[in-house]
Amino acid sequence: MTQGLPTAEPMAEAARWFARRRSGELTPAEAGELGAWLAADSAHQDAFRDLQIAWRDVETMRDDPAIMAMRAEATAAPHPLRRRVLTGSIAAGLAAAVIGLGAVGGREILWNTHRYTAQTYQTGVGQRATVTLADGTIVTLNTDSRVRTQGSADRRLVYLDRGQAFFKVAHDKSHPFVVTAAGRTITALGTAFDVRVDDGRTLKVTLVEGRVRVEAPPAAAPAVAPGAPAAIAPPGKPKGQATEMVAGTSLIAGDDSRWNLARADVRRETSWTSGQLVFYATPLRQVVAEMNRYSDKKIVLEGDAFADRPISGTFRTGDMETFARGLETYRLARIESDTADAMTLTAPR
Repeated sequence: MTQGLPTAEPMAEAARWFARRRSGELTPAEAGELGAWLAADSAHQDAFRDLQIAWRDVETMRDDPAIMAMRAEATAAPHPLRRRVLTGSIAAGLAAAVIGLGAVGGREILWNTHRYTAQTYQTGVGQRATVTLADGTIVTLNTDSRVRTQGSADRRLVYLDRGQAFFKVAHDKSHPFVVTAAGRTITALGTAFDVRVDDGRTLKVTLVEGRVRVEAPPAAAPAVAPGAPAAIAPPGKPKGQATEMVAGTSLIAGDDSRWNLARADVRRETSWTSGQLVFYATPLRQVVAEMNRYSDKKIVLEGDAFADRPISGTFRTGDMETFARGLETYRLARIESDTADAMTLTAPR
């Protein structure tokens, strides 16, 4: 059964982006523009996927005279610009072919967009970024974070090397989505979840919707290099630790085998995606540590007498000045000194 097809306008724009990416000269800035265009409307994603399918079909239709002529012309073009123009013509032709396919219908559309290439995405301190992967999965990176994608025939592979990322996974039952972080793997089909790595060792996974499976290699297995997939024990060998999570839970896994799985306030855990941090009766020292993640200017607590006092509130990430002034206003702390690099807080008088 053929699904609804994108209109000609998204298809034409998709053809332009498709041709540019096929040329091999897509700049990082253009890649960001493409990601934003894909994320803006599901019709854009549909159009781009249709072109990828059509291109795949061209590869299987090598004996078609019209396709062979276009391929030969592109190969013979003497100038790179001319080759790109011709590639755009082919893509535009494919766009028309895909729209025509919808008119005659008759076959189910099978996506072939799960294949990732080797790409790295990262943010600096205080930055937040959103990227759309080849299959339509949306990844939001938190402060000072880095993720990498890797090509695979049967899986969608992503590595969280450091920091934190929220994944809104495009559904593809045939190609599981696998995130490797802190030596463990998180496997999902179509779901939304948050992954955080602290000090390169402690893993925290918060599941917003769907189900995921978290796995770790056997304790006796060799150490896993940063960014490498967690090992899967072969038949007959000791199995590693594993658990399945349901929506509304968080898992914290440290260096040892003790995993803590509990109910979670997903709104609070994912509030950073909108540039805010929400705290409920949280010790001040923990709140300050979290706020410090988002700024090069750090807050330093001088003395322990007030550092464990619980506070609640919603604070804007990176706004250290307002945060500190608020603590002082409510007599939770006092600003002792304020320099370009640090703000020292002491107990209120």
